Amino acid sequence: EDYADESEDEVDEPEPKRARDDAIRAETAPRRADASQLLAAKGYAYVRGRTADGEPSDDARTERLAQIADETQGFQWKGQEDYDAVAEACALYCRERLVVSCGLMEVPLRDDGARIWASPRDYDDTKTAPLVFLVCGSAPGGSAGVWGRSLCVNATLGEGGMIDYVARAREALGANVVVADPNCSEEAGDDVPGSECAHLHLASLYAAAVAPRERRPVLFVAHSYGASAVAHLFKVVPECRARVCAVAFTDGCALHGDILEEAVPTHDARLAAKLEAIRALAPAAFKADAAAAAALRAVARNFVASELPSGTPVAGREFDAVSAGHASHPATTHAATDAVFAFLGEKLDAARRRLASEGGFWGADEVSETSSEERSAPPPPPPGEYEPSHAGGGYA
Repeated sequence: EDYADESEDEVDEPEPKRARDDAIRAETAPRRADASQLLAAKGYAYVRGRTADGEPSDDARTERLAQIADETQGFQWKGQEDYDAVAEACALYCRERLVVSCGLMEVPLRDDGARIWASPRDYDDTKTAPLVFLVCGSAPGGSAGVWGRSLCVNATLGEGGMIDYVARAREALGANVVVADPNCSEEAGDDVPGSECAHLHLASLYAAAVAPRERRPVLFVAHSYGASAVAHLFKVVPECRARVCAVAFTDGCALHGDILEEAVPTHDARLAAKLEAIRALAPAAFKADAAAAAALRAVARNFVASELPSGTPVAGREFDAVSAGHASHPATTHAATDAVFAFLGEKLDAARRRLASEGGFWGADEVSETSSEERSAPPPPPPGEYEPSHAGGGYA
């Protein structure tokens, strides 16, 4: 079933819907043992960090990879093949944490397509909660739930995974979250319908998650090559330009060329073949579009790899750019966390004021009384309250 249209009549018939939701939960229930068993076969397990009192932490963001034989020891290099196997299991573990630790639901983007991770039923009103999309970079370093797999292997899940951003989006912005899976076709080794490349996946996901007649603000955080997929969205879905109020790139880039106009290299045959395939699927990504560029630049900031303190302006970039506070590309998303959410909060407040002045879903009193500094996370939804779509389309 396509979850693109839920009529008012369906709301009055909860039992069939509840049965369907229960089926979805059963089908997509996290299989933690899968990742844990894969890691155990390699001699590893994720363990929680310690509090200041020396007690085990309850925060999944503190989890780090440790050797089962000696938890004080982390990953040990045994060759590229072994690293890839361990890193793949770590990425799977991160996806499971989106459900187990973050409370997101794994749902199908379409019957024969990709799967994505989205918030359960909106915490307050399905038409007012801001919607934050989290978009990883290219594979193998990026994956659904993973900003940088090397950090998931060698640091903590809070640094390499997306769970901190999911929590921050709720706590700082009062938002619902959708985690994209832009590399699903590459990871599957076959074209996934509607998600044949990152660009098409994001366009398909936006169409499914954002109802045209709603006016709630939409925000993006995109790492690395995820930035190019967002730029493509601004070209092929012009209506998103009025809906998206903030885009935070973390060391956003193109694989070759610019974010706003990708190019195929002549010096690297392997990369050229990859980008030629993408160009055949998403030709707009390789063409200039002045209107899309202007709209994206008006709402975007790139938190770039730099040794400068976080938030320091960096000149000469394609977008408004500031330092992420770290010189390592995979580490930029974690390093820039505070600066990213300060930026998103400022943009969201501006969108709230604009919507209020236009008679949108937020009233003037709410805007004047609630700022990004005062928003707090609403209580989690009760079990069984997952609603995969609302009228007009959408998961979260």
